[in-house]
Order: sequence, then structure tokens, then C-alpha cells
Amino acid sequence: MNVFVQAENSSLVSEDTSSNFYLEKIQLLKQKIGKTPLVHIDNVNGSSIYAKLEYYNPLSHSVKDRPAVYMLEAAIKQGLVTSDNVTFVEASSGNLGIAYGRAGKFLGLKTLIVIPSVVGEKTFKRISETGTAVEKTPDGYCPLRNERDGAIAKVKDLFLDDPNMMWLDQYSNQNNFRAHIEGTGPEIWSQTEKRVTNIVLGVGTGGTMVGITRYLKAENPEIESVAVQPQEDHHIQGLRNFSESLEPEIVRSNRDAIDDWMKVSDADAFEATEYLWRKGYLVGTSSGLNYFAARKIAKENKGSTVVTLFPDTCLNSFKLTQEYIVGKSF
Repeated sequence: MNVFVQAENSSLVSEDTSSNFYLEKIQLLKQKIGKTPLVHIDNVNGSSIYAKLEYYNPLSHSVKDRPAVYMLEAAIKQGLVTSDNVTFVEASSGNLGIAYGRAGKFLGLKTLIVIPSVVGEKTFKRISETGTAVEKTPDGYCPLRNERDGAIAKVKDLFLDDPNMMWLDQYSNQNNFRAHIEGTGPEIWSQTEKRVTNIVLGVGTGGTMVGITRYLKAENPEIESVAVQPQEDHHIQGLRNFSESLEPEIVRSNRDAIDDWMKVSDADAFEATEYLWRKGYLVGTSSGLNYFAARKIAKENKGSTVVTLFPDTCLNSFKLTQEYIVGKSF
């Protein structure tokens, strides 16, 4: 059974009584998610750097609340909740799993999160505490790529073997980036009073980058987008380097939305994270990576308005970042 959810079809599906019950609860969640602050971080070379503080989202304190709720909403509209035995399974390295688990518990849906072997015990515990079932993939489950892809490989096996397992697949699901076309993108456009000139974002599934960029470029085709990848063999949770892991379908199908690519080292990302902590933003290492890249773009484009995201908090990053800080300051 193919449960890939097409965004444009989701509103066309008839809704039975049970679906209406779930959708009413979904609307309560959607009222609480998004509308996050956009704050001015720095002035560099006559350019302004702004960041969306996505840790204001209530489920996972991360940007992943947005796609989690959108994907579940579309699945409910498509009638995929067929019985109490249905379990929504997803591969995640952290925040999506937390958001998915908490949304599922609120809605009364069963969820199962499969996490890569490289994910630490702290993240494992945070996901488990949402009430979802959690499984960890062993090393080498997907030997052709790396451990992060092992979780996806395992979900595919579970999905194929059990008809009660519903996999919405955040790596290819159009509702992942639809959440940002309808939410994050318009928020940035309004909050910058239409002045945004550059959008700079790290890439994991690609949903945030693709959705925001699609919306902003529709408003102003001159806006430049830069997708940021971590180094090979990196330690930044939630992001991917496509030379060592599978390229998500969302990215592969929407490369035309991305104007340029940048790579940022762990050392630079962790150093930037420490700098943000000193400024009072207790964010994760993906935020440091985003800020480092945004600062570089600001330096290269005098007078620009550069926008990025701080995707989450430092809950999973503090110890790791302290271990890898190299001491160079901005």
C-alpha cells in the first residue's frame, strides 16, 4: 500500500466522523504551532542577519512541529486511520520523532519512531518520553551508505512487512514542505516587511529549505537561497551531507529552488553555537551552522537582509558542542 501523501489532493478527500474528530484536534495543534519570532541577530558589512526562533514551537521546541502536524493532518484526510491497530512509523534522528510522538499522543494515534544508531541516549530518552514506541537501528543496517540511512532502511522493511504500519516518509512527503509554503515562508515575508534578500538554511529532509524558498521566490524571484550541508562524518544532528548519505526526494525534485550550496565544518558550527549562547540564544548546533553560513553570505553581499532559522534548542547539543569547540571567536 502506497501511503505517500500528495499535498494537492489532501483537501479533496471525504472525511468521516472519526476523521472529523482527529481533524478538530489537529486544528487545536495548528493554532499553537508557528508564528515564531523573527529576531535581529547581527549587523555585518552593512547587512542585517535575522533568525526565526523555531524553539518557540510547543511539541518538540523545534521547526519539526510544522511538518509533523501537516503530514498527520493530510494522512487523516486521506482516510489512512483505518483502525485502532494502525501505527504511524517514521525514521528520525530527533526532533521530528519528538513532535510526531507528542502529536500522536494528543490525537490518540499510535506512533513508532526508528532512530539511527548514531543518535545518543539523551535523544532516545526524549523521544521515548513522548509516549511513542522507539526502535534503534544497529550499526551497518544500511551498509551502502551510513548509519543515518539505516533508520530509513529499517522503516521500509517494517512498512513493507506490516499492513498496519503507515509510513508517511518525511523525506519525500510534499506536506513536509507544504507546511513551510503555507506557514514559515509567509511569516518571514511579513516579518521582514518584504525586505528579505537571502535565505540561508541547513538541509536535512529539505522540507524547510524547499518550502520557504518556493514561497519567497514566488513573491520575489530575486531572493537568493543557499542550502548548507555539514562536513563529511559530521556531528550535527538533523542535517545531512549528501556525499555520504542518501539525498532525500524532496531535495532531488526541487534543486531548481536552490541557488547555491555551502559546506560548514563541525568546528565552525560549534564555535558559532557557542557565540550564540553568549548572546543568550540557547540553540542547537544546527543553529550554529545556519548562523555561520548566514554571516558568510552577509559579508559577501553588502546591504542585504539575510534570514535563517534557529531550528531548535541546545537540549541535545550542549555536551557535544563543548567537546568540539576550538576556541576561535567571531
